[in-house]
Order: sequence, then C-alpha cells, then structure tokens
Amino acid sequence: MREEDINQVTRIYLQCFKGMQEFKLAKKWITLRHNSFPASQYFVATLNKKILGYIQWIELGGFRKNAVLELEQIAVSPDHQGQGIGEKLVKESLKQVSSDLHRRKSSIKLIKVTTATAFETEEFYKRVLKVKRVAVIPDFFRSDEAILIARKKEISDLI
Repeated sequence: MREEDINQVTRIYLQCFKGMQEFKLAKKWITLRHNSFPASQYFVATLNKKILGYIQWIELGGFRKNAVLELEQIAVSPDHQGQGIGEKLVKESLKQVSSDLHRRKSSIKLIKVTTATAFETEEFYKRVLKVKRVAVIPDFFRSDEAILIARKKEISDLI
C-alpha cells in the first residue's frame, strides 16, 4: 500500500467494520499503522487503479528470528466480496511478508488471527490459513472474540 491509497482503504474499512465510523478518525488510525512499517504492513488488491480490498499484517513482539505475525485486518469492498479477493490477499501478501522475513534471516513461527465468534470469518481463516481456535475472549470488542492460531507446519504450503 502506498500513502495515496489510504483514503480508499479508509472507505473500505468504514464499509466493512463498525469500530470507528468517523472517516477522519479511521484515516488517522490507518495512517498511523501504515507509517509503522515494517512492524505493520498493508497490501491492497486493485483493479484499474481502484482498490477492491486490503490486508494488514503486524509483527508481534519485535523483530525476532522466529516471527509471530498477526493478521490484524482484512476487508474487501462489499461490491467485490465472494470473488476470491480475500483469499488471494492472504496468500499473496503472506508470500511477500515471508520473503521479507527471509531476507533478514527470519521465518514465520505462527500466525494469530482474532475474529468475532458471531461472524462467519472463522471458517474463512480455517480454510485459507488452516488456523485452529485456541481460546475465546468474552465481550472483547462488540462480542466474544475467537483467537485462532496457525503454526509453521500448517502454513508452510502457503509460503
């Protein structure tokens, strides 16, 4: 993602998430996270210069030899959902993140994802990342939140 993509990413965020509903605040948060590269990395899916979706990866716990990644956010514009864009975002961005880690002599130890238990996204993560539910935090954001983990052996065929 480039700085000039932030407005489009913010609009998709507002369409897909209920956390921050004010454009100015959401844009400020996304800009802050974008500027914390490489600890936080955004990738976008585009068609004819229009952003269809985005994904954000965060490296947790510092720059370790065995990196722990969190898939912090993924969103696809409602007009383009159900077309495989989310899966492609996960797989292509994960290859890039893994390659970047390899250049600094690091590799992915595990991937953490959290998602509301009330949503169907857990099934998406299980299918695409082969995650397993390890815990549930009651009343985390707006509902109960599932913590999902995929270890190196589960994701090795993706990278």
